[in-house]
Amino acid sequence: MPSQQRLVNPFKPTAGMTPPVLIGREVVIDDFMDGLDEGPGAPGRLMRITGPRGSGKTVLLTQLGDIANDRGWTVVNVSGREPLCASIQEQLAHDARIRSLDIKISLPIVSAEAHLGGAAEELLFREVLSRATRSLTNHGSGLLITVDEVQDASHDEMATIATSVQYMIREQQDIGLLFAGITTGALDLLNGEGITFLRRAKAEELASIPTDEVAQALRKTIEVSGLRIGDGALSYAAAQSHGYAYLIQLVGYYVWREGRRHAQDSVTITLADAKRGSEVALQEFGSSVLETAISGLTKPSVDYLLAMTEDEGASSTSEIAQRMGMPASSANTYRRILIERQIIESTAPGFVAFSIPFMREYLLQHRADILARYGA
Repeated sequence: MPSQQRLVNPFKPTAGMTPPVLIGREVVIDDFMDGLDEGPGAPGRLMRITGPRGSGKTVLLTQLGDIANDRGWTVVNVSGREPLCASIQEQLAHDARIRSLDIKISLPIVSAEAHLGGAAEELLFREVLSRATRSLTNHGSGLLITVDEVQDASHDEMATIATSVQYMIREQQDIGLLFAGITTGALDLLNGEGITFLRRAKAEELASIPTDEVAQALRKTIEVSGLRIGDGALSYAAAQSHGYAYLIQLVGYYVWREGRRHAQDSVTITLADAKRGSEVALQEFGSSVLETAISGLTKPSVDYLLAMTEDEGASSTSEIAQRMGMPASSANTYRRILIERQIIESTAPGFVAFSIPFMREYLLQHRADILARYGA
């Protein structure tokens, strides 16, 4: 039997970490690979990836970037929480592949034009992107830009990037743009002016992963690590993940850890292991994800969330206001706050829903404790 000291937990329940087995995203990966094969203007080269927090958007962007990099493309990864255009230029200036082609890139921090603001900055960025993309294309390569947390991005910078990428596509250059974010935030961005081009992006919504696929991935990951898992334990663990990408890793991590405890006697994870591990995983998810999301909210914002728990699906904003005993205009103030905090999202005019899985269940279970914080 394997030594307990040699067994290393294969699951990675850390934000952005690529899991050992990426599941449930094969269609998106195939769409992207087809885009690389089909050339400039292919749908898979312009993609919008959306879903709730923890659905695996960042991991998927990383995977797609790795695929492009393996094909010889230059990949630039940025986040909506940073100055996008400056970061892209900085990365292009220091990219080994671009430097090997002797492409001169002007950096914003040393370029006089970059301090002129507005149109001058946009023209500088377009020039940098054009120079890099044309040279890469001429050498049989291409440029891929990925933007994570796009809901936090500057509208003006996204418009600048979109315009520049559109020009490159019109010139039949090899360029791709993938952007990911919370569904509501991404759609709000696309509704802004000057960003029409991005509305044509191929939409990929990351839904929950089927339980049978989760089970296959859990078994494969566990067996490669040196342990085994019984059928009953596997079914239970897969069901407890609810097909939610982050929770799959979290459940897998703690269930595997329970199995390792008795690896000297048996390498098979039992149903009891799966139950204990899953319970710890769900507690961890509540404290690290759900509790963090609601911390610091005002009492009326919490009341808004609690009013939503009366509905199993989407909630009517007018009914929420009635439950709170206030005018709809006043309740909408808290609706906007919660949407900005990415705890809820608008599903249709006049309706909202929780954007974080299991938030409703968490609020129902901890309602008394939460209200006690406000002296209620």
